[in-house]
Amino acid sequence: MDLIQVSQRRNLAGKAGAVFCCLAFLALLDGLVGQFREPANMLRVLPGMTVEINGGLTAEVKGVQDLEFASSSEQLKVSFDAVHKGYFLGGEMWRGQLTVSPRIQPGEYSLTVRPRKSTAAAPTFRILVFSDAASLQLSRKSLIRRYFGLSPYAVAGYCVPAILLAFGMVYYFSGERETLLAQAGKAEIYRVLRREDGYEIRFGLGTTQGLRPGSQVNIINDQGLTVGTARVEEATSTDSVAVVPADQEVKEGYLAAASGF
Repeated sequence: MDLIQVSQRRNLAGKAGAVFCCLAFLALLDGLVGQFREPANMLRVLPGMTVEINGGLTAEVKGVQDLEFASSSEQLKVSFDAVHKGYFLGGEMWRGQLTVSPRIQPGEYSLTVRPRKSTAAAPTFRILVFSDAASLQLSRKSLIRRYFGLSPYAVAGYCVPAILLAFGMVYYFSGERETLLAQAGKAEIYRVLRREDGYEIRFGLGTTQGLRPGSQVNIINDQGLTVGTARVEEATSTDSVAVVPADQEVKEGYLAAASGF
């Protein structure tokens, strides 16, 4: 590959990485917005479905044997798995499974769980039963779930390998580009600092390419045009520091070109 091909592929990989980063961010945002718009006490189900369910308790209990549920339909059943402490506030909670009968009619139902013989008010769950998977999917607050039937968090996770691959390619092609530039006596300017007498620039050419303090290098812009010169102040085997007059244009990403190549 020549310099133009390597540069094009590096730029393409960088754009692909940026696109996948945007997709991952939008997917996470969609998931969070959908989650916040979804009431915590609402469950969306289909006839014949079994889903995880959990909630808080208004009083302490010894175990699941002390719990009971009440629902507005006999077609809704809860089986309790465990009683546990809440993850954030530490209150008593329960978890179990909600089983929906295949014979239930579509509509909205209510369900409560409380300790046996308790008279305290218990949180009420809203159970929305849909007639088919298509209508259930269209009811989702998450746009990704609604239109594609996928978890937005899974979509964000799928983007991670693509992001790593894209930026790995950027790193690889950047190294190839630096090698080709060095062979031509050129290097990308990676730092530009303003000084009283002009601009201080740093780039990856040094004594290996014949540069010494006092050497002159040309400045090439991103259109490939020579827009000025710089005088080398310091040089190691791999890098140099040079000064560009204040009346000349220079930016990070421009090229420094040694004479004699």
